[in-house]
Amino acid sequence: MLPPKERTISYPERPFFELWRDHGPTWRDARVELNQRLAFPAACFVFALIAVPLGAQPRRGGRAAGSLLAIIIIAFYYLVLVTGAGFARQGVVPVPIGMWAANVVIALIAFALFPRMERYRGEARTPHILIRLSALWRLFRRRTARVRPRHAVSRAVNGESSHPSYSSLPSILDLYLLRQFFYFFLVIMVAFIFLFEIFTFFELAEDIRRHNVPFMIVLDYFRYLIPYSVYQFTPLGALVAVLVTLGILSKNNEIVAFKASGISLYRLAIPILLAGCVIASALVILDDTYLPYANQRQDELRAIIKGRPPQTHTRPERWIFGENSKVYNYDLFDPKERLFGGLSVIELDPDTFQMRRRIYATRAEWLDSENTWALESGWVRDFTNGTVTRYSPFKVTSLPELIEPPSYFNREVIQAFQMSWRELRRYIAGLRSAGFDVSSLTVQLHKKFAYPLIAPISMMLAVPFALFVGSRGAIGGLALGVGIGIAYWALSALTEAMGGIGQLPPFLAAWSPDLVFFFLALYFFFKMPT
Repeated sequence: MLPPKERTISYPERPFFELWRDHGPTWRDARVELNQRLAFPAACFVFALIAVPLGAQPRRGGRAAGSLLAIIIIAFYYLVLVTGAGFARQGVVPVPIGMWAANVVIALIAFALFPRMERYRGEARTPHILIRLSALWRLFRRRTARVRPRHAVSRAVNGESSHPSYSSLPSILDLYLLRQFFYFFLVIMVAFIFLFEIFTFFELAEDIRRHNVPFMIVLDYFRYLIPYSVYQFTPLGALVAVLVTLGILSKNNEIVAFKASGISLYRLAIPILLAGCVIASALVILDDTYLPYANQRQDELRAIIKGRPPQTHTRPERWIFGENSKVYNYDLFDPKERLFGGLSVIELDPDTFQMRRRIYATRAEWLDSENTWALESGWVRDFTNGTVTRYSPFKVTSLPELIEPPSYFNREVIQAFQMSWRELRRYIAGLRSAGFDVSSLTVQLHKKFAYPLIAPISMMLAVPFALFVGSRGAIGGLALGVGIGIAYWALSALTEAMGGIGQLPPFLAAWSPDLVFFFLALYFFFKMPT
């Protein structure tokens, strides 16, 4: 029996003075661990330092706003800490600077906020140009106010109502609602993206350490992951922002004041719904321009972090090197059915890199029983010094040199979210003409328009629900918004799966969740007491 192998002690398990005395090849990792043990306890004082000026400032969100702000600060601290640790391990910055940067940045922000504690809310040093513009605006308002009594008298003589009119867009009320909505929308989106990025980092932390991934690759991955996070969380963020905004207004009885002024809740909802349409349009533009490229880049970088070969996504037709000096090119590869469409295989001379043989098949299927590819409707050409010496067409055949199994090509599958809707539409047209089932891809094509449209639909649904959670304020709106978002994602995943296997038409599979939530929104929207 062999003696048990002595286990290597990791850096977190080593005592303090042993890390201090480490001057070997891995001294930098030891110093990072040593400074981290000192910086973490000091972070308690730093967080208490920034909590004093932030807690002393009153804010409309109450406990929910304070909780979101705390999450953002903690996420920011860990982001700076992880970035500094990565730079310190790479030798870009000295180890103490990299490990203490997060504490120093939070402390500087706290010291910058301390003078604000002695000011009243809204008191700030306004730049001179803003003061002049504010004075001009007040002068304009006073001049227009002199004209309003004449119109009011004429309306009274004609028997018209003297209530203020809010039919024009945008009114002061609209700007007030939009300012509140976009404030909470930005705060919620930042919180969601930070949490998603942090959880993703902890998920990949072991792979980063195991494969010794350079820190700049990790930074690039999370940079390209942000557009995907924005696209995925924007409808949920808009929904929660409406619930929080109107919930706080209802809790503060501002909704009652609007009703007493003769303003209908339908009129209040107009600027919010218009903002939802703008958000949906922005998502469609993002998905058609930058998002496919960002998704391709972050998938390539994730493959490197996971220790897999990076993907290439220049066009839907892909090239990949095989074994024994072969190069594969194909229009489609379906890993589930283990099928190729438009397969070309080029065999090269390893010494001269000249083409020796080219194989083409319109369709190829993997046979487990024979451990080879069954080629259909193609041909084989042999070359000698660039001249065709043999041409052999076939209907069905198999070649022993094609030994790469389907698992060899799994890393090269392009996804629908890595293409714009125009590219995906052309891709689907080519596959359909080749006789392949494109139900799943057609569902994804429709979802490129259906998913952004759920933003205004969910915001319409949030308007009546915000009145129900008005007494609970922002916390109740946040909980209800997450619940509605989970219900939509579950229904969307179910209908998408049914459309992929042919149980639902692709159009209905993609648009069913939107239709269901749209009719629910209409029902509750017109049932609310205005």
